[in-house]
Amino acid sequence: MMTVSGLTLVSRILGFLRDVLIARLLGTGPVADAFVAAFRFPNMFRRIFGEGAYNAAFVPMFGRKVEEVGTAEAVKFARNTYSALLWGLGILTLIAIPCMHWLMMVAVPGFLPKLDKELGVIGAERAFYETVVDIRGAKEVFIQVTGKSDPAVGHWSERILLEEMRFIDHAGVEVPILVSFDSEFQPVMSLGTGEELKSTGFMRTRMFLSGDKQSGVARDVDPRERYRLNDGEEVVAVTHGITSGGLARLVLPTDHRLDEFRARFVIKRAGKGAEVRRATLRVYRNHPASFDLTVVLSRIMFCYLFFMALAAHLSGVLNTFKKFAMPAAAPIILNIVLVSALGYVWVMRWDGDLQIGKTLAWGVAVAGFLQFVALWLACAHAKAPMIAGKPSWNPELKKLLFLMGPGVIAAGIQQVNLIVGGIIASFQQGAISTLYYADRVNQLPLGMIGIALGVVLLPEVTRRIRSGREREAADSILKGIELAMLLTLPAAAAMIAIHEPLISGLFEGNKFDAEAVRKTGWALAGFALGLPGYVLIKVLQPAYFARENTKGPMRMAGVAVAVNILCSLLLFNLMRPSGYGHVGIAIATAVSAWVNVLLLWRGLHGFVRISSEDWKKFTRMLLASAAMGAVVWGASKLLIPWLDGEIWQKNSALVLIVGTGITVYAILVIVLRATSVTEIKASFGKK
Repeated sequence: MMTVSGLTLVSRILGFLRDVLIARLLGTGPVADAFVAAFRFPNMFRRIFGEGAYNAAFVPMFGRKVEEVGTAEAVKFARNTYSALLWGLGILTLIAIPCMHWLMMVAVPGFLPKLDKELGVIGAERAFYETVVDIRGAKEVFIQVTGKSDPAVGHWSERILLEEMRFIDHAGVEVPILVSFDSEFQPVMSLGTGEELKSTGFMRTRMFLSGDKQSGVARDVDPRERYRLNDGEEVVAVTHGITSGGLARLVLPTDHRLDEFRARFVIKRAGKGAEVRRATLRVYRNHPASFDLTVVLSRIMFCYLFFMALAAHLSGVLNTFKKFAMPAAAPIILNIVLVSALGYVWVMRWDGDLQIGKTLAWGVAVAGFLQFVALWLACAHAKAPMIAGKPSWNPELKKLLFLMGPGVIAAGIQQVNLIVGGIIASFQQGAISTLYYADRVNQLPLGMIGIALGVVLLPEVTRRIRSGREREAADSILKGIELAMLLTLPAAAAMIAIHEPLISGLFEGNKFDAEAVRKTGWALAGFALGLPGYVLIKVLQPAYFARENTKGPMRMAGVAVAVNILCSLLLFNLMRPSGYGHVGIAIATAVSAWVNVLLLWRGLHGFVRISSEDWKKFTRMLLASAAMGAVVWGASKLLIPWLDGEIWQKNSALVLIVGTGITVYAILVIVLRATSVTEIKASFGKK
């Protein structure tokens, strides 16, 4: 565990550096959302295959063959499995890349337009379209005309009129869009509530004026021509058009309480004999480029899935031979490559977010190949080189695939939950990247503790059960539970108590502003509620996988996923009007984790028994963690001037707060007798 945890710590530190640089360069904008949404697929498979499901099925079978028929025969089985995996993944990759557009329609439906009308079929006629867009928690509304050429876009932009634009607030009250004039007589858009409404790309084509004091006669004018307001005249209504660029944007007020955007489009008749050009009118609640960019980046990064699934197989071979170092070190390569890619961006002084996103995507693809090569060479050094050939579909391979299917669902429960959360989060602009940054902080203790425990416990528990030492296997699981609680309870308490200072010190910069810090911080607090549960899942699952039981955890995972979906939908829609719908997704993920823990524990049927003394220890750990959380919260309040200062002051304050928390918790667990120095040494000692 120390080997895996130590190398995982190095990987997480480099991962933090990577994410800090990404946050500083991309923030939570559309390119960040697209990159995170695209990266989520290969990253999900890395965690499922590399950190659980494949090992859950392969390691027990491979380990049993090593014990029963020797290393040489076991390696033949591993090579056959490797060949089947290679062929299967190759076919999957060739199919998935051309179909990525349709896959992303399922993965990020919130990026799709809310109105999508072909204009070429209208021809010279007049047409009307009405749209209603759900904007709860949205930052902007985009109206776009796209075509194969600039003349086509300009042609249709000139013909589109917005006769009505209005909002509906959370109470169902209509909020009109008003037009006034500044000191230089330039029109300014605002809401009926008095809040300014920033906009770009709109063109006022007709203004309806009230009667003046002398005549009282209402009139309408074309604001593109010269005119003057008479004494007493006021703007009653405005008809907007779209500039020739074909893209108009409304920037919504911060923390608005608006529920819907409603618009009525009128397509003017073209002149007789006018050329009919093909174009499309779309309305978005996310940036129009988000979906297409997500598709492009996903295609680039999908080959990472191919290499990481093969790498998982190689890691399983090495872990069975008790060679944990290289499998644990492989993710470091990803972070080194991505940090290097970001360094290259800095050297080239690229300012365009699109260039940065594509550079990162190619970095992910290259890193996957390098990780695969490193692990293949490690297997060759261990005298077990994986040489591909024509796979033999024998009973052993069929059994592996049969076991692996449920294992993918069971071991990947958290990743399935994150995918579900990502689909729902795509309906709130910036929410995908916000959840990503929060999850990256949450992953530090999860990776160091949960994944390390899971990787080490599986072969250990398997060997003891196979040799008939079930009591010792149960003791290993219990020791894992104690270590998990000892280390994750204080981490969760700290992330809840100082969620904003943590995010601010790590990510805040020019493109990661105070609002992004606040929203990401609350998401971190939501994830932290489930941190001990995430780790306990990793500790309890080996008790099932060691017996080649993957169906039980799969069924439990299915229940947990259903709970996650229901809670995510409920909490997201409940909290979205305030702009914090993503926090509901984080909380739902935590609830789902604890449901999974309860089901796993119930399914063990007393295999692991917790004595009354152990329960007292857990209670003392909880008390020590709560007290430590209160201390770090108080310390953060005392250091507010530093936390609001320069970056070096923020980081210094953060080091002081975290150092204080560690010291206080260490003292409390000893004083309260939650553990002892002797027990800690025994936990990490060699057996």
